[in-house]
Order: sequence, then structure tokens, then C-alpha cells
Amino acid sequence: MVKVILQKIIYFVFTLIIFIVLWKVMSKFWDAFVPWNYKTDLLGIFVVAPLLIASSFILSSLCFKVIRSTK
Repeated sequence: MVKVILQKIIYFVFTLIIFIVLWKVMSKFWDAFVPWNYKTDLLGIFVVAPLLIASSFILSSLCFKVIRSTK
């Protein structure tokens, strides 16, 4: 039971770290290439942010599968 909870916590922390890295990379590209106005900000909040969240969960689950398969 404790092992499962610890795995879930590590998975969540790993996902959070991946999301933060993706967010910082996206913000650099967003500032460089997207003009600043309210429409692009709404696009970023409602389209890009959920895509980053989904991709961070996908990347972390793939990393955990790779880690488990190398045991």
C-alpha cells in the first residue's frame, strides 16, 4: 500500500517537473513568435495549456514505462 502511494507521488512530481520544463520552453517560443493580445492569450490558456498538461502526463508515463522495463 505504501509502495503504491509512493509511486503515485513520484509520478505526480515527475509530471509536474516535465510540465514546468515544457511551460518554460513554450513561453520562450510564444514570446518570440506570437503577437501579444487578448485573443492569443485566450488561445494559450484554453488550447495550449491543456495540450501541455496532456503531453506532460504522456511523457511521464512513457518515462516510467522505460524505467520499469530496464529493471
